[in-house]
Amino acid sequence: MKMDEEFLRILKYLPEKVSAAVFRFASNLHGKEAYISEIRLRTNAPVSVSYGERNICLFDGKSILCNEFEVAETLQKLCEDSVHTYSETLKEGFVALENGYRIGVCGRAGVSGDSIKSIYGISSLSIRIPHPIRNISQKIQALLFRDGTVESALFYAPPNVGKTTLIRDMASSFAGGKYPKRVALIDTRGEIYMREMFENRLVDVLRGYPRAKGIEIATRTLSPEVIFCDEIGSAEEAKAILSAQNSGVPLIATAHAESREALFRRPNIRMLYENEIFRYYIGLKRRADERNFAFDIFDTAISAASVI
Repeated sequence: MKMDEEFLRILKYLPEKVSAAVFRFASNLHGKEAYISEIRLRTNAPVSVSYGERNICLFDGKSILCNEFEVAETLQKLCEDSVHTYSETLKEGFVALENGYRIGVCGRAGVSGDSIKSIYGISSLSIRIPHPIRNISQKIQALLFRDGTVESALFYAPPNVGKTTLIRDMASSFAGGKYPKRVALIDTRGEIYMREMFENRLVDVLRGYPRAKGIEIATRTLSPEVIFCDEIGSAEEAKAILSAQNSGVPLIATAHAESREALFRRPNIRMLYENEIFRYYIGLKRRADERNFAFDIFDTAISAASVI
């Protein structure tokens, strides 16, 4: 099976000893390399690959170590030798690259008071690997999109279950087909949008906007029929969502939570619940090396839960 071209492109930026080992590992997966979610480089510590629910740190029976120069050089290459261009997001601990890639960055922080002014002495890189996986949201779409009407929903799960992958496919589906919807995609960290998933789709992408501001602008200026965004939870975001919902624009979003009980313990999510912002609260479960999700659905219209 042909390996994903974007995945191969990212491998070219890594030190040769790392890219060769990861390529061999991925080749032996026989088409399941789509379940590689992360490649992590650490200074003077083992390189690891997150695959399914495992962290792989031995390649051909050996660990691979990178020195400080190799880690820093990898970041330079990933940023096309323009790390300074990403200085603002580096202070937040990440670099967002084209086509859904996010690089988590650890190092030493130069601070002034409570503010981070710079990051230097890079010690580790967490390269999140997005994949253009299609047709994984069809089962839940039938619940959220009926008779031409889109229902608001909040999907929740722990990290690495596939929340972003799911809503990416759903946004692409809603924005295409015979009767497409106008979709506004609030892609704050550049993780949702992938070019090949949104070709010939009615989608407006607000990339890099803070979620609250992106939701506000989309509602006020883009007349969307549905808004998608990832990882909500702050007080400012909750206020923006309240305003958007008062305008009647449905929102499909995600949040981190182990369970519905844990989700509702978060004050800002609880406020959204009490204001009846989302009709559905949907928990996701699946092994990271499996395609299909199990959905734990709470329908606020009937105060009932179900599993599909």
